[in-house]
Amino acid sequence: MTDLNIKNLAYIDNFKHSVVGNFVNFSTRASRSEYWRFTAVTVVIGFVFSLLRFIFGNTFLESLFNLLSFAYTCAIFLPSLGIAVRRLHDINKSGWFLLLPFIPIIGLIYVIYLLAKPGDAGDNQYGSPVSYETITADESARTGLKETPSESMDQKAMIVCLCLWVLNIWISFLSI
Repeated sequence: MTDLNIKNLAYIDNFKHSVVGNFVNFSTRASRSEYWRFTAVTVVIGFVFSLLRFIFGNTFLESLFNLLSFAYTCAIFLPSLGIAVRRLHDINKSGWFLLLPFIPIIGLIYVIYLLAKPGDAGDNQYGSPVSYETITADESARTGLKETPSESMDQKAMIVCLCLWVLNIWISFLSI
C-alpha cells in the first residue's frame, strides 16, 4: 500500500483518507487542494441531505433524513476540524483562527480568505510542506486510486460547491 499522505488524491479518495486515516491529525499541514477537495465532497453530501429533507418535508422520511444528517455531521466534525487546522498550519496560522467566524460577517470572510490562501512554500513552525505526488493513469490502474484532478477541475468543483452552498441556504429558508 502506498503512503497516502504524500499523494495528491482525487476527491473521494481524499475524503476517505481524511475521514478514516487522518481524522485526528491536528499537528501537520494540509495543502489548499487537499482541504478544498475534502470540503467539496462534504458540501455535496450536505446538499443531498438538505434536498432529501426538503423533498420529504413533514413526513417520517424527513425525520429519518434529519437523523441521518445529524449523525453525518457528528461523524464528520473531527475530520473537518482536523483538516481545517492543518490547512491553517500550512499558512503558518494557529488553528485557533477557526474561532474568528464568531465575529459576525468579518470573521467568516477572513477565515475563508485564509483557507483559500496559498500555503507557505518553505518550512514554518508547523513543519515542512508536503510534496504531493501526482497519481497518473498507470498508478491509478495499479493502486485503484483515482487520477489526480487538474487545477481547472478543482476550480470548477469549487464553483459548483459555492452554488450548492447557496442553494442549500435557499432550501433551508424554503423549509421554514
